Amino acid sequence: MMRTLQSRKRFFAGLFTLLSISMLVSCKWNRSVTEYVYGKTPIVEIGTDVLYVEDIKQVLPLGLSDADSTLFAQQFIKNWAQDVLFYQNAIRNIPDTKDIDRLVENYRRSLIEHEYQRRLIEQKFSSEIADEDIEQFYNDNERLFVLDESLLKGLFLKISNKSHDLSDIRKLYTRQDDESFEEIEKYSIRNAARCEFFYDNWRTVAEIEVLLPALEKPLETLLKDNGSFEFKDEEYIYLLNVSEYAPKGGIEPLDHARSRIRGLLINSNEVSYMRKIKEDLYDAAIEKNRIIFHQ
Repeated sequence: MMRTLQSRKRFFAGLFTLLSISMLVSCKWNRSVTEYVYGKTPIVEIGTDVLYVEDIKQVLPLGLSDADSTLFAQQFIKNWAQDVLFYQNAIRNIPDTKDIDRLVENYRRSLIEHEYQRRLIEQKFSSEIADEDIEQFYNDNERLFVLDESLLKGLFLKISNKSHDLSDIRKLYTRQDDESFEEIEKYSIRNAARCEFFYDNWRTVAEIEVLLPALEKPLETLLKDNGSFEFKDEEYIYLLNVSEYAPKGGIEPLDHARSRIRGLLINSNEVSYMRKIKEDLYDAAIEKNRIIFHQ
């Protein structure tokens, strides 16, 4: 690592010396008043456009040799210079940029309005969507919440088959009380190659299946028979306790759908809310004579 850093420093020092000479020659014809960025090292400039050493450092791939780094930097500088020169030439040949300026200003305006609208809606509805409204929408629209993949909650442990106290952990991992959780956590810190508690949040069956060794049957099939499982390979024992299971094609659990329902309810209300905001602003401006109508 130290050698790599020293190599990059030598490379930039050499590159800076080389290009400084060419910069003085090539830019002598157009020495405009240039404002440099404080704390950065200019390496090439064309008119008031400046390329800095730090800009090249940000994009220079790691692991390149000095020679390859030099080639990369030279090509980057050439591409930058070509873009700047082309833009400057375009400006000279399109002196009337009123239409472009108008498009840019319209785009900037739309971005500001969009961000303001987002904040208004977030402030208005994030606290106004009650749990009762979410549950009502969920109960009235079950067809919207059919699962396209299976979900489960539970606990997963991956333990070396040489670990001590395996018999104790086999008893603990199927229990769902604070005392057992605490013991499992202590045990996993010392012995488990991997431990995941997900009793409080849903995971897809596919996410959990990739943590297991190769199975003779899909995990999906096994989940229909039992809630706790033990698998083995040559090195590890895999323990899985499933507390809840929601099969593909069934109805999505409310606690999994809650955030999505909140978004749906916000979206359904935001159009009328924004219309009212604009109408109120208009009415207030009329009342205060801020809008002048020319006859």
